[in-house]
Amino acid sequence: MSHRKKGFNRKRAGLAPSRTCPILFFLALFPLLWVGVVFAEAPKAPIHVTFATDQLGLFPAGWASWDSNPGRVYMVQNEGEKKFLHADARDASVQIGLERKWPLKEWPVLRWQWRTVIFPDQSDERKKGGGDSVLGLYVVFGHWPFIKAIKYIWSDTRPVGESFDSPFSSRTKIVVVRSGRAQAGTWVTEERDVMADYRRLFGDRNEAPHARGIAILTDSDNTHSHAVGDYGEIETPQTARERGVGTGP
Repeated sequence: MSHRKKGFNRKRAGLAPSRTCPILFFLALFPLLWVGVVFAEAPKAPIHVTFATDQLGLFPAGWASWDSNPGRVYMVQNEGEKKFLHADARDASVQIGLERKWPLKEWPVLRWQWRTVIFPDQSDERKKGGGDSVLGLYVVFGHWPFIKAIKYIWSDTRPVGESFDSPFSSRTKIVVVRSGRAQAGTWVTEERDVMADYRRLFGDRNEAPHARGIAILTDSDNTHSHAVGDYGEIETPQTARERGVGTGP
């Protein structure tokens, strides 16, 4: 059974998603990126993504992928009462996405949980040949052909706080929010002011964009190795502005 979203046709643009044209990944994951959508319809409520109601051992409901069998990499697992998304990529790169729209002006902060298990060998996300991450979470903006994304990663080698263009596309900005193996095997909660990151990385200090979706990628194809990690809840906390969360790691 295919997990691609209905309505997306990879032949529509005469192209298929590939590492050399990563923007097409997002078109496969979020069909509404093909057209402009009235942003006034974006929800005026925070987002809360959880795997609590998903079946164990299966690919999570509502998520999409260009790959015909994303369950070979991603499946829901549990430890006690906690359910989470487990990613196990053996020389593989399978990106999955969840289409969610929200205005960053109202909900600028994103909070999520993740845990590293196995890091890809000799990774370096600045280089195409080493561009694998044990954990990667994207926030996607815009619509075709003006798609942009911020990718937050847990890197094995790049330092915390570093940000740079993806070696595969300058439209994807990579931010290293955690680095190294000291906390491997431990659940860690991250918070980012996505609107501040967007303005800093894309150079528009006045724009207050709408996010169009979330994507996840644990990959190991460039290093021909093995990467394993876990993803927990993803949310836009209601009290973000009152807490004054910053843009730093």
